[in-house]
Amino acid sequence: MDTLSSTRTNLLDAAERLFAEKGVEATSVRDITKAANANQGAINYHFQSKDKLVLEVFARRIKPVMGQSIAMLDALEAARKKPSLEAVLGALIRPMVEDELNRERKDEFKRLISRSFQEPNAEIKVFMAKTFGEMILRFDAAIMRAVPGLSREGLFWPMHFMMGGMQHGLERWARFDSMPFPPGLDVEKLRTDREGFLQKLVTFVAAGIRASI
Repeated sequence: MDTLSSTRTNLLDAAERLFAEKGVEATSVRDITKAANANQGAINYHFQSKDKLVLEVFARRIKPVMGQSIAMLDALEAARKKPSLEAVLGALIRPMVEDELNRERKDEFKRLISRSFQEPNAEIKVFMAKTFGEMILRFDAAIMRAVPGLSREGLFWPMHFMMGGMQHGLERWARFDSMPFPPGLDVEKLRTDREGFLQKLVTFVAAGIRASI
């Protein structure tokens, strides 16, 4: 990696870490450049402003995953005009699960996403709405085609429950051997690999969606 690319990456990494710890508004340009071991003008050189750096921190994590989901949905719809609900959900969920399991510093970005819904930063809210907009519309349409009679209003809460269930389930799965279990359970029967976890999640979400008609 050349020096310019390295500096840019260091700035993004430092900003993500500090935003997760302190919040976007409480983190100064000086904080970021100091943590990245960069000079004071580095943010303006690479991103033009702190606000644009903030958006790039989100974009570099979110857009590749969204691109994979949309590409998988494109392939499904090219192969079959009306894919099953489980197939559509797999295209949506698999890239998110894989990214969550493979990404370094995953806890930092989760805290950052959580903060983004709490802090009054209008630019972040507009960016998130715009960035997720295309994917939400595509998947909502595909899910409603797979489940006749389902409305977008009926889909709203199940999709939010899916995100919460996925995050909690991943935490439990990733720390399976260190988590407490209620007495009397056969723990080995609960153990599952990555693919098994994904299939359980898809089955659970699909049932919730079908129950929302």
